[in-house]
Amino acid sequence: MSLIEHLQIHISDFICREADLPEDEIDLHMPLGALGVGSLVGTRLIGNLEEHFGVRLCPTLVFEHPSISELAEAIAEIASQANREGLEHV
Repeated sequence: MSLIEHLQIHISDFICREADLPEDEIDLHMPLGALGVGSLVGTRLIGNLEEHFGVRLCPTLVFEHPSISELAEAIAEIASQANREGLEHV
């Protein structure tokens, strides 16, 4: 499983729990707002992702990348960049 797929599943599961939605109502390309993700849930989501994936994220990512698919791709890129920078400092 790729990092993007792992992120998509993690984000989807988080939204299902927070918004009390069944899994079959989650569309990776649907706007996060339509899935019940507002600023409070978005902030909790970013905190959860930071903790789970060990990368520092800007809280505005959920608004700059407004779907699960876009958000997962952006976070995967941030994680890859952080990993590359970490290797450069070794």
